[in-house]
Amino acid sequence: MRLRLLASFFLGLLVLAGSGCEPAPERRLTEAELPPPSGPRVTIDGHEPDTNRLFGTVASDAGPSRVQVFEDGRFLGHADIDSGRWSLPWWPGRRALGLEVVARDRQGSEARARVDFQHLTFDARPGLYQPETLLALPTAPGVRTYFTRDGSTPTPASSRYTAPIALLARSTPPVRWSFIPTTKPDAEEVLRWVAPLEAPPQVAVVRYRQYAGAEPVGPVRTRTFVIGRAPYTLPVLSLVTDAANFFDPATGIYVPGLLAEARPEDPFAANYLQNGKEWERPVHVEWFETAGQRVFAQDAGVRIHGTGSAVMPQKSLRLYAKEDYGPKTFVGPVFPGSPVTEFTRMIVRTSGQDQGVTKLRDCVLQGLLAETRLALQACRPTLVFLNGEYWGLHELRERLDEYYLASHYGVDRKKAVILEGSGTLDVGEEGDEQPYQELIDYVATHDLAVPEHSAWVRARMDVEDFIEYQVAQLYLGNTDWPENNVKYWRLRTKKLEPDAPLGHDGRWRWLVYDLDFALAAGPDQDSLGRVLDAQSGVGAWSTLLLRGLLQSPEFKARFVERFLWHTEHTFAEERVTAALDAAAEALALEMPDQVARWSQPASVEAWRANLESFRETLRQRPAFMRQLLEQHLGPQ
Repeated sequence: MRLRLLASFFLGLLVLAGSGCEPAPERRLTEAELPPPSGPRVTIDGHEPDTNRLFGTVASDAGPSRVQVFEDGRFLGHADIDSGRWSLPWWPGRRALGLEVVARDRQGSEARARVDFQHLTFDARPGLYQPETLLALPTAPGVRTYFTRDGSTPTPASSRYTAPIALLARSTPPVRWSFIPTTKPDAEEVLRWVAPLEAPPQVAVVRYRQYAGAEPVGPVRTRTFVIGRAPYTLPVLSLVTDAANFFDPATGIYVPGLLAEARPEDPFAANYLQNGKEWERPVHVEWFETAGQRVFAQDAGVRIHGTGSAVMPQKSLRLYAKEDYGPKTFVGPVFPGSPVTEFTRMIVRTSGQDQGVTKLRDCVLQGLLAETRLALQACRPTLVFLNGEYWGLHELRERLDEYYLASHYGVDRKKAVILEGSGTLDVGEEGDEQPYQELIDYVATHDLAVPEHSAWVRARMDVEDFIEYQVAQLYLGNTDWPENNVKYWRLRTKKLEPDAPLGHDGRWRWLVYDLDFALAAGPDQDSLGRVLDAQSGVGAWSTLLLRGLLQSPEFKARFVERFLWHTEHTFAEERVTAALDAAAEALALEMPDQVARWSQPASVEAWRANLESFRETLRQRPAFMRQLLEQHLGPQ
């Protein structure tokens, strides 16, 4: 467009020159037509506790301004001005109600900025959203109180508390942690960290601790506030920890670190790919509902969660409630409609490998399966702030472990057995793998078309559960399965108890998780051929149970019946569309900040295009699935 305008402009000059026309006489704007100079502009931005200086910005097109500062109408003085920034020494009064700043330029024009304070004590009823605040910390004879605003643990080297702390809408430390790279510099482009497009939003974090001399008195106390803005549309999770726990090259869990530097050629050499207790770090956790009420606040442990997704810029986290840190559980109604309100471990998930595509795939698809009997992970989209800095869209999820089985099935967690893959022990005791290996060996060596053989298998695995699990994975065309993301469980019992309550009978059942690649291959993906065709390249061990059970006419009929039922009901177009639209609407208002922070997805427009592609795949899948059922299992 600009080139076309320039071409038109120069073409006009040539025409005028060739025509011999005299140029038009120069026209000068009269004084009345000149735009008036802009008056002064002034803001109150914050207070630096270390220097006890109030500061803000000032600008004027009519020359330098003079800035006067008032507290409750009392003149405090003329501010110093340097490069558009004003500042003035200020010790917040314990009863101060407000500040006003008046800027005047050389033409006498005036601008004002005002802040009205509420007074809040640290232990007042917790709430995330607050107006501009003067925060009072506890004091006591014989002790000194030190505080920090950057998430670090307060020590006698930190700011000493002598007057209320001013929490203003813009009064936050400079953004630091968001600009630290979280992937290797030579990572594949789609997986490489990109600096934020702009300084991300911040919340106010205040930590304090009292000391008698050099000795601490009591624990570190932490609170998070959002000052002077409308509530976010999603719950907020505030994570606060010493920055070294996440970003130190030697010990930080969120960066490539020294491990990557020592072995740059090894894709698995990075701090964020380590696991186990030695890579767990302390963190303070606060979770707030959308209206701002605090649901839980406690010290806990944190680790990186996942392997494939850990190489991505925005990483999933796993929270551990332990007596080592504080309460043994996180308690609160995190997942609406769920009877489970107590959690020992929680996942703060970034949507895994779907974080740059729809950022809702796994949550939506597991939600569609909620009316089945399958073991699923509840999901709650949540905004995360780390040390006060915006860390983007995440999902608060349940973790599928022995604590999950205890809370959902009422089993003794110490008797829970969880295997993964081809039979590797994940949770349990040595030898707990043997019953599953016996089941696999039996299926591999017996014709399950024989009723007695089929009955032997049914006594040891919940076949109805297995059918629901297989139908879900196959309908959803999960290409990161069945050789990966496979877990199954049972309760260790002295003998099989066929009449026991669900989950207490000692039979094997399956766990659903990580559907990030579901339907990623399109609506016509031949998931049945993938698991039934010996030449498909999928490991035979991972499909043995399904292929063996399909020898049984009774099983095959039930399998097809349930497949068709779910196609018609669970994945009905109107149901799927409603679920997808609701999830997208929940994320839509927060997506611009997510894109600006992580470039995952690449843009809001790209996200909407990805959603539309996903929606169309879901719409077309039923017709293709019916064709595939007939192709591989005969006319229905």
